[in-house]
Amino acid sequence: MAMTSCTWVKDDTEDCPYGFWLRLHYTYNILDVEAVQKYIKDVSVYVYDAEGRYVRRIDVSQKMLKDNNHLVKVEGLAEGDYQFVLWSGLDSSEYAVSGDRQALKDFQLSLAGSNHYSGELPPLYYGYLPIVHYDDSYAVHDVDMMKDTNQLACLVVSISEDTPIDPDDFTMSVISANGTLNARNQLLSGEEIVYEPFDGEYVTFDDPEYGELHGYRYSLTTLRLMSDTNCRLALKRKSTDQTLFNISLPEYVGAVGSLYTNLGRQVSVQEYLDRQDFYTIVFFFSEDLTKLLQLQVNSWRLRANNHVKL
Repeated sequence: MAMTSCTWVKDDTEDCPYGFWLRLHYTYNILDVEAVQKYIKDVSVYVYDAEGRYVRRIDVSQKMLKDNNHLVKVEGLAEGDYQFVLWSGLDSSEYAVSGDRQALKDFQLSLAGSNHYSGELPPLYYGYLPIVHYDDSYAVHDVDMMKDTNQLACLVVSISEDTPIDPDDFTMSVISANGTLNARNQLLSGEEIVYEPFDGEYVTFDDPEYGELHGYRYSLTTLRLMSDTNCRLALKRKSTDQTLFNISLPEYVGAVGSLYTNLGRQVSVQEYLDRQDFYTIVFFFSEDLTKLLQLQVNSWRLRANNHVKL
């Protein structure tokens, strides 16, 4: 939505707003609330013409965003048609950009470093404004941001308190070829990235079915999840060289998304993956840690016999 023009009955137009502005929003989250002030700390705006040729990059600091109420002024362009790609969090050393000042089709954002990542990804947000006309008249264009990073808290527990979880005996990882995004926020094919835990801790909690349980929580992060892109969540036991599970992450969190109705409507799997950014996944194992019995994603529980395909 764009706001334009300023009309006054009197000739005095001193207070008439002017300029071309981008107004940032972040409502595309699981709560469906405006959270731009809390989460969008800075922004880099890439300006391209209607044909996708690079024109300019505008970097806006956290202070400037806050002072302008998350409005970004664009000025100095020749009159014409332009499109705008926005990123927040791009200045982190965890991300590498190629094609930075080239055509829109050449832009790529990737994880920096090797294809094994064991850190905590800094939050990354994306926005896009399709082709609009730029001139010297007053205009405000709304740009909706969405989050491209996700965090997982994966709990491995045994239904028997006599079977402790030794974290040194297990390897938890997310494996996906989702390490590179283009200027339209689409995943580009490439080598697989292995995301490994950046943190872990022993946990004790009460379960309504099994009572008090003890386990270990692995914390991992990953870039954007896509329903049509292979992304596996795997747990391997070193002492037995056994893969305890190797499941499709988008499939199972997406299955929960199909049941999510807090927005007042049913959402697609992809919309749920884009709105949700934190997943608590609990894996309930047999007493000898050889069989996965149940899988719980956030508050939804799936039984292995009926739902979970290892």
